[in-house]
Amino acid sequence: MKKTISLITAGLAVVCIGAFLLIHHEVTDRFNPLVKKESVYVQINKDGKHLSPGRYEYTLEGYNDTGKEKEITFSSSASLRKNAYLKVHAKGKYVETWEEVQPGGMPSAVRTKLIRQ
Repeated sequence: MKKTISLITAGLAVVCIGAFLLIHHEVTDRFNPLVKKESVYVQINKDGKHLSPGRYEYTLEGYNDTGKEKEITFSSSASLRKNAYLKVHAKGKYVETWEEVQPGGMPSAVRTKLIRQ
């Protein structure tokens, strides 16, 4: 009986941990050595979602260095300038930092796709 209870408890623990990791993928991406860092270039083409006083969240379509399309979600402490181009430093779903860039500072594979939008 004790062995059955231990197996059920262990199984529930594994299910709970798995669910937590799926929900919090940005946390796991941050520490997962198999997830590579990459730059994703986006244009601020819509308003950010106002989360709380002083926080805005943006979910945008962008492109990595090779021109592959990526969806990226990040936050800012202020509403960002409309039509600005950003270079987002990401590791999977985890966003480390972002910075504003000029079109000339983007790879050509990105520039041709992002600027024609």
